[in-house]
Amino acid sequence: MFYNNMNFVKYLLIPFQIVYSLIVRVRNLVYDFNIISIYSPHTLVISVGNLKVGGTGKTPMVEYLIKILKNYKIAVLSRGYKRKTKGFVLAKEKRHNAYHIGDENAQLYNKFQEITIGCDENRVNGIKKLLQIDKKIQIIILDDGYQHRALKRDVNILLTEYNQLFINDSLLPIGKLREPKFEKRRANIIIVTKCPHNISKSQQQFIKEILDLDINQKIYFSHIKKHVFLNMNTIKEHKINKDQKHLLVTGIENPLELLNFLNNEKIDFKHLKFNDHHDFSQLDISNIIQLSESENYSKELLLTEKDFYRLSKKDKQKLEKHFTLICIQIEIDFIDADKSTFNHQLCNFVKSKIT
Repeated sequence: MFYNNMNFVKYLLIPFQIVYSLIVRVRNLVYDFNIISIYSPHTLVISVGNLKVGGTGKTPMVEYLIKILKNYKIAVLSRGYKRKTKGFVLAKEKRHNAYHIGDENAQLYNKFQEITIGCDENRVNGIKKLLQIDKKIQIIILDDGYQHRALKRDVNILLTEYNQLFINDSLLPIGKLREPKFEKRRANIIIVTKCPHNISKSQQQFIKEILDLDINQKIYFSHIKKHVFLNMNTIKEHKINKDQKHLLVTGIENPLELLNFLNNEKIDFKHLKFNDHHDFSQLDISNIIQLSESENYSKELLLTEKDFYRLSKKDKQKLEKHFTLICIQIEIDFIDADKSTFNHQLCNFVKSKIT
């Protein structure tokens, strides 16, 4: 019965999908034929994005790029999803939380305070503002920039998850794709994220074949190298007490990898799952505290990084009266030789453009 109902809903949504598809295709054709001019800044632009709505590991990939390009003067620009501000905002001492710049930028700011981080719904305006602030910026990394056609980029990186390849999805509102699958053609590099550590060569080859990439497009495979428990009071690595049951709070699109990690580590937990980029209310915070008091849960509250940085100062202070807040950080890496090949390709390209 449920399956039949789902098929009926999809049938009803087909007209909306057709209209949405036409709008997206016309918009892309306008840029393809240069009917609307594309802004080309004097600095190098690297875009990290995806075709679908929701997370594919963009922020960890941005962190990876920041690390391998650390010898250059870097800036990061995103829209600052779900921030409460409008227009261009520069991350700085008094404007660096999720309220001002969004949770992803807040996460980046707290890790890389040596780089310039800004947000703007209008990426062209955002880049102009960044270059006005610092003309010495050599590289601007666009976080979630694949759909922003008004801006020329030098490297277009497209991410897709191993367990949710865009090729197996469909266009909104039936599926989660923001653009048709064939728009993969705009990517210079495709990275399959969240792969198993032991993904075989035959599995990699199968994915390459079904994605059907152009001869000039490069494909790489990445995985989550490690999870780190971080005590956010001391900002030091923390050893979890496995003899107790913990509360895990997530407000991310796909927590499956995290859940698998905790289960493999034999960590007992109750998962409090919220929607992606969830804004925690006072009721949410009170319910978490009440739940911990009504049952025998650990005083170590487990959070993803994005969820921690989305909490307001007031929320953190309230929670810290009852818990030690523990962030679960992730670090990504590439499979086998893909790491050296990817690093070599990107760094050589950047070096050839920046003299």
